[in-house]
Amino acid sequence: MRLLVVAAVASALSTPATRSRREVVEGLAAAAAVAAAAGPCGAASLDEVSSSGRTRPDKSRVCLECILPPILRRGTIRYDLGRGAFGFEQLLSFQNVSATVRMNAQRLEDGSLLVVAPVAPTEECLALLDEVGRVSHLVLPVTALEHKAFFGPFVRQFPRARVWVAPGQYGPFGASGSLPYRVDGVLDGSRPEGFPEEFDYKLFFADLEGNAGPVSEVALFHRPTTSLFVTDAVSWIPDTPSPLFATLYDIGPDFWPKTVLQAVFIALRQAEDGSWPAYDALRGRLIRAPILRAFVDVRAPDLTKAWVDDIANSWAFDRILAAHFASPVLATPAEFRAAFARLDGPDAPGVIRLDDADWAPLDDLNALIQANNLGAPILAGYK
Repeated sequence: MRLLVVAAVASALSTPATRSRREVVEGLAAAAAVAAAAGPCGAASLDEVSSSGRTRPDKSRVCLECILPPILRRGTIRYDLGRGAFGFEQLLSFQNVSATVRMNAQRLEDGSLLVVAPVAPTEECLALLDEVGRVSHLVLPVTALEHKAFFGPFVRQFPRARVWVAPGQYGPFGASGSLPYRVDGVLDGSRPEGFPEEFDYKLFFADLEGNAGPVSEVALFHRPTTSLFVTDAVSWIPDTPSPLFATLYDIGPDFWPKTVLQAVFIALRQAEDGSWPAYDALRGRLIRAPILRAFVDVRAPDLTKAWVDDIANSWAFDRILAAHFASPVLATPAEFRAAFARLDGPDAPGVIRLDDADWAPLDDLNALIQANNLGAPILAGYK
């Protein structure tokens, strides 16, 4: 089972947000707060280093080489994340599941850029990237399709950049060693020659019997800025949506809670007072996404916990830059570990508790997977 394949099935079980076909006035909002209140638990908080983003509406937002929608109206917003880092945000839209996806770029000591998890190389995206520096390294840190689908097209834009990939790539994009683009090294736990000395990395890798292919994620630590770069490991759900959503959707009062719950595959359960209890429990705090708790952590609990502990015990980071929702997050290694509290049991301190009804889509999918031998067996709980 690959996560995105399961996600595609999951999308059929949730209710779509209202979508508009209207054309949006050219250009995105020039400024948008990367808004979130302090978390209801713990000391982690959103680092509001940049309250505005930059776009280039004079450049094309079309990516015909990209297989994941949107194809024709894929806007990009660049945020200055401080400490020499920049975030480049786009939208992904899978039927009724939409989410932001972000590539992060870190300026190295020689002035060039290392880019983590590239997004679609539209003309707008490339222009925004060119404004902040020369790209010298490209990193594909995961096996997830929603990230690796853009990597080949992006690599071809930077023939002089060094290219590094997580192990376990498979499917229509090839396997490590036979990928349809140049690779300078596989981040398999060793330190490949030429990989930037100012970065360290830790690899999560699970190749479980019964799954369709391996699952991997490389976390990177930039020592000069004490910054942790992750892709899907943890997220921070803000109180308001990115302005990019307005390019594809009508933003009503319930749009954001419904969009968040659909993105993490939690049931759309609304209370009598009009609130969204699961959304309120998840937002404004550092979390392990429920879909990853239910599909990855339960099948490889020991591997996941070992990876998390290795990161928390090895690196003295004070902020996290992630690929989804809001970023960066001011967080310590202890707060990073706390996002995975469910691995220590259902009653462990910090476990996010949702109503059983909220887990129904993920329960149904796990039941389908187990009944049809579509994935590795479940070894731990997730609720």
